[in-house]
This record gives sequence, C-alpha cells and structure tokens, in this order.
Amino acid sequence: MSTLLFVGAFCVVALFVYMARYSGRLRVAQTRIIDAPIGEVFARVSDLARWCEWNPWLEHEADAPVTLSGRTDGAGGSYSWQGVRAGAGTIEHRSLLASQSIEQRLRFRNPFRFHGRGSWKFSERQGKTEVTWGLRGRIAFPMRAFAQTVQGTVGLDFRYGLDRLARLVEPADAPRYSIAYLGVRDVAATRYASITHRGPLAGLAEAMRKGFAALRQSLASQGVPSAGEAIAVYVNTNIKLRTTVCHLGIPLGDAEAGGVQVRDLPAHRAYVVRLQGSYAGLEVAWYQAMQRMRIENIEPDLRLTPFERYVTDPASGRANDNVTELHVPVRQSTPSERPRG
Repeated sequence: MSTLLFVGAFCVVALFVYMARYSGRLRVAQTRIIDAPIGEVFARVSDLARWCEWNPWLEHEADAPVTLSGRTDGAGGSYSWQGVRAGAGTIEHRSLLASQSIEQRLRFRNPFRFHGRGSWKFSERQGKTEVTWGLRGRIAFPMRAFAQTVQGTVGLDFRYGLDRLARLVEPADAPRYSIAYLGVRDVAATRYASITHRGPLAGLAEAMRKGFAALRQSLASQGVPSAGEAIAVYVNTNIKLRTTVCHLGIPLGDAEAGGVQVRDLPAHRAYVVRLQGSYAGLEVAWYQAMQRMRIENIEPDLRLTPFERYVTDPASGRANDNVTELHVPVRQSTPSERPRG
C-alpha cells in the first residue's frame, strides 16, 4: 500500500511540475477597419445593452438569458449571459473615454473559467474607424497546457465579433458575410479533375481563382464540360503556420480528361454550413462550424477530408453574392440531423 501511495503522490507532483511549465497567459488582440464614423462605432460597443446585436459568444444560442445592470453605457455597467449550449460570462465596464477607449473586466464561467481584462481602442482613419479589441489574463491552472488553443479560439471570436459589429454600421455594399447552419446532409460520390495547391492561407482566395480558371481552360480545350460546382478539398491545414494543402477540383461526371489528375470524393455524410458573402469569412465559418458540431455533439469523421463547394463561381459576381458551402464529414451515427438556421 505504501508503494502505491508513493507512486500516486509522485504522479500528482509530476503533473503539477508539468503544468507549471505553462504560464496560462492569454494575450489576444484583433484590429479591424470599419467603414463608419467613430462615434457610431463607439456607441455600439460602449452601450452593453446593444451587445446582443453582435456578441460572438451568443452565435449558437441567441436566445440565452441576458442580465443587464441599471446603466449600461458607463463605468460599472455590466452584461451577463447564461447559456445552456453557448456558455456563460460577464463583461463589466471599468472606464470609458468617449470615442477613444474602453477598459473592461471579463469573467467566463463556461465553457472554461477565466478572469481577465478587456480593452478597446478607437482611432479615426479618413472617415472610417480603426478598432482594436484586446484581452489579457490567465486561465485556470488545469487548463494551462491549452492556453495557446484557447488564445486562438478567443482570437477568432473577437474577429467574428468585429465583423458582426461592422455589418451593423457599414454601408450595404461593404464586404460582408453571414453564416447559416444547414445540418447533416448526404454527399454524393464525386469524380473530379484536380490540381494541388500548397501555400499560405492568406493567399488562398487568389490561388483558387487562378487554379479553377486553369482547370476550366484545360478541360475546355479537350471539350470536357463541368459536371457540377467547383470544390476545394482540404488535405492538410496547419493553423499555427497558417498554411494549407488542398485539391482544387472541377467535377467530371463520367467524362474522361487527359493531362490532369483525376480524384474521387467518396459518398458520405457531412455537416454543412453555408457562407453567404465575402471569402474573408471562410476561416471564421470553419471555426463556427466546428463549434456548432461540438455543441450539438456531432462527431467529425477524421478519416475523410473536409471540403468547400462553390455554389457561385469564385470568378464571377460581387463578393457579397458569393455562396459557399462548407462540408465537415461526420460519423454515421449522429444524434441530430435536423437542419439548423
């Protein structure tokens, strides 16, 4: 028994030593230029009663109970939400400097515990507003090893929040996007002509336009028609390095094509999310797709590769008219298959 106690104590100490290697610090900052006057943007952030219009943490539970303090646009004002699926948190104003800065206290209780300081900076840029949303703090000791992952997800939350905020105040023709959750769908087997792209995520949209154009030209020279919308199959994406390897494809049906790689996408089931608008929202849409699947307890099938289907041609039309469907393969037994709006 004494040996077992010693081994148990040693394991506990070893775990604490291992966790102590990580600081658990979070440092997040996202900056966006919003095409609206600084006073209008500041008012949307300073009045916590208006956060329900764009709060990124309520994306998957817009009807979560919200509690507001008596005054919501000054120091001491607070905004709390208590979601069943989306988690719970509180944001409290500590100080405000009109049209310049806001300092806040943030307390998250779910899906992880975190206390930190939030900050907002506003600057006028030729009639537009440069907004920086920042956060500093330290997550609880048991979560320290995951600090970098949490930091990355909070960064995407901030980015999505700023995009939603911008949509409320920018002109109707400004680049924008919206996300709809369509649920689990059947995906038919697809045979497609393919070229492979390897490179940074930052240049992916332009690489796709050129790649699809080259593929279509190659097929047209052989008299081979397209049998469906263009797709991009993601073979390997490194979020930390921000690089990707993907197959850009044009469906062929039963047609034969020489001189190009032909690949097969097997029939399967996938969770589908529709992005309407600018491709600038693709990374956020993929992130929100995974968040929605986690909340709905839908397990991705890691044996298959996720892909995008371009309902509208990437080379045509206005960016805000683009329609892109994101497909995340799922395991056959899923608890929820109803479409979600």
